[in-house]
Amino acid sequence: MDMHKQEVRALTGLRGIAAMMVMLYHFNAGSLLEGRLGNFMGNGYLMVDLFLVLSGFVLTLSYGHLFEHSLKPTDILRFLYRRLSRIYPLYAVMTLTASLLVANSLMDRWPGPPVAVSALVNLTMFQTLFNVPTLDTPGWSVSAEWIASLCFPFIVLALLRRSGAANLLAMSGALAMLPLIAISPALFDEPKRSGFLDIWHYGTPYPVIRCLADFVMGVIAYRALEFAWLRRWLGHPGVAGAICVTTVWLMTEKGLDVLAVACFPLLILALQSGRHPAARLIGAAPFHWLGVISYSIYLVHNQLNYFMHDLADSLLRHGFTAVQAKASSIAAFAGLAVLIARLSYLLIERPALLALRNTRLSRPVPASS
Repeated sequence: MDMHKQEVRALTGLRGIAAMMVMLYHFNAGSLLEGRLGNFMGNGYLMVDLFLVLSGFVLTLSYGHLFEHSLKPTDILRFLYRRLSRIYPLYAVMTLTASLLVANSLMDRWPGPPVAVSALVNLTMFQTLFNVPTLDTPGWSVSAEWIASLCFPFIVLALLRRSGAANLLAMSGALAMLPLIAISPALFDEPKRSGFLDIWHYGTPYPVIRCLADFVMGVIAYRALEFAWLRRWLGHPGVAGAICVTTVWLMTEKGLDVLAVACFPLLILALQSGRHPAARLIGAAPFHWLGVISYSIYLVHNQLNYFMHDLADSLLRHGFTAVQAKASSIAAFAGLAVLIARLSYLLIERPALLALRNTRLSRPVPASS
């Protein structure tokens, strides 16, 4: 099937909002808020699931036509090369900077091999399979997503030409997998686990399973675009608005992780139409601008976290209250993270992407007719 392949501004804006929420979650901004707002910020780890469902959807939008009928080695290699050119350059730089910070005791060091060995394994992007800690913490999901990308052509071939009923069954199975892995005894003592689906620690295979389940949901969400009646219904302003409000409301509750993730495919499909107020709002210039640099925000921010705490301690010593010190340091470092992310996008991410894709191996992928 050949759907729209141009950029969907609302989905780019959604990535920007998600990246900012992950950053504020890691900065523990939720501790400054109470009630539903505090819960909303404390559930920021679910934005990783949103990223992954969205990745499955967008990759299928762009590359699904290559694999829905057959798997050609040249198409698989070209797809994987393009994925590497997108995610690897900045990931490698941030892995190396994290290595330096960890080696100099400026960031937490998880139990595992020596820093140099961990860095080498991290640079393969397979550390999630090898039970090696990710030095730049958000990179665990980049590792898991790379593994999902290796599986992507096979997922598309298995799902994209199946009946609607079969896809609905697969969607239900993928969603059901999340609570099943969440209650695994191996995760009971997972360090720094904030909520039910906050599954990221390198000591188990479950982060990869989490990623694969989210990816499958994204692929099937794309498959739903084939049904014109469903596109019309989800694109109705009232329905799209209700999906947005429901998703936000679920994020303001504790313990409703699975229901929130179940809404993500519907949210993506509702925004994909781009013809209603919710899509226009999320696709507006500020959110779109953040979405363009969202990958940089995601990989950059956590390395600033430790310096942010130093600033808060310094402000406390200069007469700030605990709340004032924390709020001021979060605001300062959130702004700094966005600034550095913009620079890393301009100086690392985009130039490397253009250079790597300007090769014969990455020639344009022809759309199916």
